[in-house]
Amino acid sequence: MKLTGPDRTSVKFVVEAKRSGTSSRLLLARLRELSLSSDLPLLFVSDYIGPSLREALTAEGISYADATGWVRLTSEVPLVLLTGQGAERSPRAGKTTAVVRLNGVAASRIIRALSTETVPLGVRDLAAIADVSPGSVSKLLPTLASEGIVDRDERGAVVAVRHRALIQRWARDYSFTKTNGSVRYFIAPRGLDRTLSRLSDVSMSVALTGSEAARRLLPEGATSVVPLRLLALYAETPDTVSEELGLIPAELASANVVAAVPQDGRVLSNVVAPLALVLADLLTLPGRGDAEAEQLMDALARTDEAWEA
Repeated sequence: MKLTGPDRTSVKFVVEAKRSGTSSRLLLARLRELSLSSDLPLLFVSDYIGPSLREALTAEGISYADATGWVRLTSEVPLVLLTGQGAERSPRAGKTTAVVRLNGVAASRIIRALSTETVPLGVRDLAAIADVSPGSVSKLLPTLASEGIVDRDERGAVVAVRHRALIQRWARDYSFTKTNGSVRYFIAPRGLDRTLSRLSDVSMSVALTGSEAARRLLPEGATSVVPLRLLALYAETPDTVSEELGLIPAELASANVVAAVPQDGRVLSNVVAPLALVLADLLTLPGRGDAEAEQLMDALARTDEAWEA
């Protein structure tokens, strides 16, 4: 491809074109080979390039463009930087039976399984672990693959998962306050420490999420980047829990406790909500939860490269 500027200065690119859904790992290896074998800058073209692949291409110094408008063309001689913004989601997913919005119970269970289980994972294996139908898995994986979040082999099994990209993609459709039910805000009149100490005395199951859950998931000795200002939790009946803890109903602006009925009641099986859900909640709750989410994912990345940015 030849790009020509207003002054007739031009630059040529070697172009590699692939449809979305190709294994990102194999694709990047192929593009590296092409880049090394050519004296010209490399341009990757596709129908859709998801955020994780865009980041990887940028890190490799490879230009890209897709049919939805995502563009990043770079050249050193002559000096060129051309960028454009496209669609947030793959348009291909909307033309199939694929799940596009990741805000249902089945999607939540599949995402939670993908964030903890070891790959490779076949469709039926993943369905059994997540306790959903194989059809639900088959409808979700094409969307994740098209956005470069998972890689699949020729049989359709998941062979790689980019955990951080998975959580960030989920948080675009999921929201603690909108996805879960009966969200209630309260004030803990005697402080959050006292409230936390009394949770074990509550008559029903309660699962911590948000900031307090993140603190418990950090490595031993690690300190949260922000102080605990909002205690977030799940309960079958938030109003009953608030009465037993002596909480006072409040508005969001003044509350230091938020409770909700979980979309999926299975998250109440442990004192701390599942890791993926804690991270998604941090990214969608008010406050500086995004900084805490990044801290926790950075800590996870030290022992698992799937959590690397």
